[in-house]
Amino acid sequence: MTVSVIVDGIGHASNFPTTSTTTVWRPRAVPTLQPTRQSREELRTRLVEEGREILLVEGLEAGSSNLTFKRVFARVEAKTGMRITNASVIKRIWENQADFQADVLVSIARDEARRAEGSGQRVIAMLGTLDMTTPESRTRALREVCRIEGNASSLAIDQSTNWSLWISVIAMATTSANPDIRTRIKAALADGYLSVTRFWSQNFIALIDVLGVRVRHPWSMDQFSMAAIAFAEGCALRQLTSGHTEMTIRPTGPDEEDQEWSLFAVGLEALAYQFLEPDPEFMPSS
Repeated sequence: MTVSVIVDGIGHASNFPTTSTTTVWRPRAVPTLQPTRQSREELRTRLVEEGREILLVEGLEAGSSNLTFKRVFARVEAKTGMRITNASVIKRIWENQADFQADVLVSIARDEARRAEGSGQRVIAMLGTLDMTTPESRTRALREVCRIEGNASSLAIDQSTNWSLWISVIAMATTSANPDIRTRIKAALADGYLSVTRFWSQNFIALIDVLGVRVRHPWSMDQFSMAAIAFAEGCALRQLTSGHTEMTIRPTGPDEEDQEWSLFAVGLEALAYQFLEPDPEFMPSS
């Protein structure tokens, strides 16, 4: 007998001494993803996040040409098995693809990734090694904080995809042909700046309490934060354009030893001396 075994549509023959032919069908079970039903808001959140991932990897192309429904739908289906069509989102979540693109850009504009949250722990660890007993030693400590944090910020910009994307979003806020999109992105940028300014103000307030300095009259801590953030973004734009971080050597170490400074760190120290002054009522902790 000749037995033909069909597995996944392919026949395999075995010969036995018989005159009849029997075909045995043995289909292979293929596991399938069972898509889960999602609310409109859950679907919106997932699609916006996928759009952000595309831009973080590829950057923002002219006219957001790499940020399309087709590409985002395909990414979601590959990950979850859930098929999404234009009919699922147009007029239900977004008016059109341009409206979706604006939503993704707005989410990036509000992003607080620029806060560099690891900096707080880094500064706290560093302060434990610095002499804070005299006004002179606290001034040296402030300088060292500016150097370490400024250098770390410059290095982080070199390694960050968020910064270049942030600059692209700012460009969209001022050059988009759609006035509604410009307005939405500008409002989101304002929210993002406010959040980042508050974050840095809180960090600087905690820092000056330890360093024994205070804000000079007539300035405020928010103004110091805004100046530092604006300077950081200017340096970031120059670094992204030139492709390298400008460094210099200064004799600022113990016993006037040479130390490496980024230009941002030098400027941050200058801003600190302009906005801050020694607090005559400060009492170092024992």
